[in-house]
Amino acid sequence: MGNQRSVPRSELFMGTSFHFNGNARFVSQNIRDLGGKFQIKMMEQANGHIPCREGFAFEYLDAMDQQLHLGGKVQVDVLGVNGKNSPDIQIRHRPSGNVIGEQQHKRSARLADKAAKSGKYGQQDVRTPKQQAQGPKNPKVQESNVSAEQVTEGAKRPLKAIREYRIKSAIAEIGHAAATGAIAGGVVAILLSGLTHLLAVERGEMELDQAIAATLLNAVEGAFTGGLSSAGFAAIPAFFPALIPVLQIVSAPLIVLGAYQLVTQIGQILDHHSFAQRNAALQTIHHQESKFFEARTQRVANYLLS
Repeated sequence: MGNQRSVPRSELFMGTSFHFNGNARFVSQNIRDLGGKFQIKMMEQANGHIPCREGFAFEYLDAMDQQLHLGGKVQVDVLGVNGKNSPDIQIRHRPSGNVIGEQQHKRSARLADKAAKSGKYGQQDVRTPKQQAQGPKNPKVQESNVSAEQVTEGAKRPLKAIREYRIKSAIAEIGHAAATGAIAGGVVAILLSGLTHLLAVERGEMELDQAIAATLLNAVEGAFTGGLSSAGFAAIPAFFPALIPVLQIVSAPLIVLGAYQLVTQIGQILDHHSFAQRNAALQTIHHQESKFFEARTQRVANYLLS
């Protein structure tokens, strides 16, 4: 039993976590896209008035922040439309393409209160930065997770703000992949280790409590292996998005290879169990035959000496 591998290999987890990490990758991709548009807008507004620059900065910072927190099932877009009373941000449900939210952004709480009171923006949510000197008084106004200080800083140093959100989204992408890989690793390790050690209990090679303890230990090792390998694999598209098409091609063979290795490991465990049972049966037969011939020899000897 010492040669049986109870912790699964990492190929299955890398391919599986990449496949199930599509939403997290989309979040990172859309934040990169929003960041690129934000950078262009700030270049266009280089000589604009500070309130105007901060207004645009708030739109893009809040869009990136919402995309990060809402996840990859939705797409947050800054529309950039200058029509009368047109929304600044639109949120779509990605699977259906339906619009699930439209927002109007105001840099100051005073303007947000006025906009909410006027009712001219219809069903649009009115949002304003949090932590202003004077917060909104209208209960219909939503305070963004982006602070007034972040807006001011983002208008001055947009590249720094973009970089921070890109790093946040990359960390979230890697973390999601690590969690997926850890769960898969733990489950597969329980399957392999549980099968290995329970069969050993059946053969009388160990006690049940020992089998449970060994299985739990292997589950922890499997979770660590799955999480670490998945995180490492997810870091490639997170920091080098140009390689995503290549990894999409590679991930499918990794899943197939990992599944084949898993089936092979299960087969090896069952073969080892069958071999051990046959070997134990042969030893039992050999022991019985030895006792039979020893007893017969002893009876012959006793007869000759009598």
